Amino acid sequence: MLHKIKAMMVAQYGERWLNSIENQNGMAEDLTILEQDKMRLSRKFGLESKEITLTRKREIVARYEVINQVQTLYEIDAIFYTWWGHRASENICCVEREIADDEVHYHFLTGTPSHGHSGCVILGGREVRKVISKRRERRIKQLDETPSYSLQELPMYDLSLKDDKR
Repeated sequence: MLHKIKAMMVAQYGERWLNSIENQNGMAEDLTILEQDKMRLSRKFGLESKEITLTRKREIVARYEVINQVQTLYEIDAIFYTWWGHRASENICCVEREIADDEVHYHFLTGTPSHGHSGCVILGGREVRKVISKRRERRIKQLDETPSYSLQELPMYDLSLKDDKR
């Protein structure tokens, strides 16, 4: 979905709107200003900075480790959105969450009518892996508990639909 929004924004504001090197360097600088004060970053947001890179497509990728104890995906989201609101969100802002095997990726598009940024903030670490693992185990357990029926076990009113040729 985010790629469609990106295309719409580029159509509206022009090709230079998204990911010009000057804009991305400015965004990366904004993100690293906070990381210079690591105590504040960890105390206020429960994050530890790992790296910030610029991809070939000039998208920012910022990796952080969640160092606060978390129990749920909602708590991980709360850490991200609290940090994001203080650091990077601009007038235009779209975020799409993706749960990977051991990290949570927040793909973003943000900016103003004069410039735009896109990229991904990745939250990882032991706490995130623990939450994702518990979530995966819970989902597998739910799948195992889902009853499966053979056609003969279904009630008669369901079997009658089998031969219906409307």
